[in-house]
Amino acid sequence: MRWAKPAQFAVFGSAALFIIVLVTHIGTAPSLGEMPDWVPSTTSFTNSISSTLGRGNLKSVMEKSEKLWQKTVDQRHALVKQLPGMDFFPAHDTPSYFAFPLSVWDLVPASYNCPWEVERIGRMGDGGKWVCGMSRYEKNTRPCIIYSFGVQNESSFEQEMLERTNCEIWGYDFSVEEFGPAIESNVRHRTHFMKAGIAAQTDLAKNPPFYSIQDLMEKNGHDYIDILKIDIEYAEFNALSALNTHSQNAQQDFPLGQMLIELHLFKSQGITTQVFLDWWESLEFRGLRAAWTEPNLLAVTVGLEDRQPRLAEYTMLNVKDRRNKLFL
Repeated sequence: MRWAKPAQFAVFGSAALFIIVLVTHIGTAPSLGEMPDWVPSTTSFTNSISSTLGRGNLKSVMEKSEKLWQKTVDQRHALVKQLPGMDFFPAHDTPSYFAFPLSVWDLVPASYNCPWEVERIGRMGDGGKWVCGMSRYEKNTRPCIIYSFGVQNESSFEQEMLERTNCEIWGYDFSVEEFGPAIESNVRHRTHFMKAGIAAQTDLAKNPPFYSIQDLMEKNGHDYIDILKIDIEYAEFNALSALNTHSQNAQQDFPLGQMLIELHLFKSQGITTQVFLDWWESLEFRGLRAAWTEPNLLAVTVGLEDRQPRLAEYTMLNVKDRRNKLFL
């Protein structure tokens, strides 16, 4: 959760919702039979993903995880059919609990197992993120590209990534002038910051300017992001939908390896449960799988909006990605 100026919370209007729904209805969620054929075999990997994890070879782990994920997709579809028009948080007292013993977050569980270790990077509490396979990005591996959207003044995640990897980080936030003070001088040369916002479309007339993700990537000479950290107060929906459309039109894989995202379901958005699920499944269709989640309960404890748990953190892996360091 990143505190923002009131002007940031523009109405999530009907046109934006139309774009999301239009983009998402490109097909149904993929079945197990659509697992990519490029997943490394035992001989092309190192015979096992880790002797300590003891889970078997990487392809086997991914196949099992895909089955677990598909099970939750089937359960989601059954519940949505059973409870059409369900609110995000339909249970508000004891009687409604027995009628609706779930919330929207139960429909999008983290059901895909990370095939590596899962480690919290950055400080405990708001700001730190759970990363799948940190060992795959560390300094004994090749460098990587990290984008950080929504910096505010908390950069403990970025500092730890810089300390432990050879990666470079591109940061964007329209409300601050630079990364937070956690960034130390000896790694600052691998950071790049611009005071700018993130949106579905680039708008250079704004001050500060706003950029789409795909335009930022082109500006920086990138066609792929290894890790995207994104916390932009519900602008994530339009921004990621635009990237989704752009990459599909170019007949490209979704150009993200791992995404660390905070989702925001504010009432002022005007977004429904079904529209949210359509958006979510549009990302699943491209290969993104939720591998870790935790609620951000600060919205509840500090009394944000109506004290409902409207914020949640997710770690999502792209399993249809030929360049993902987690699966190479």
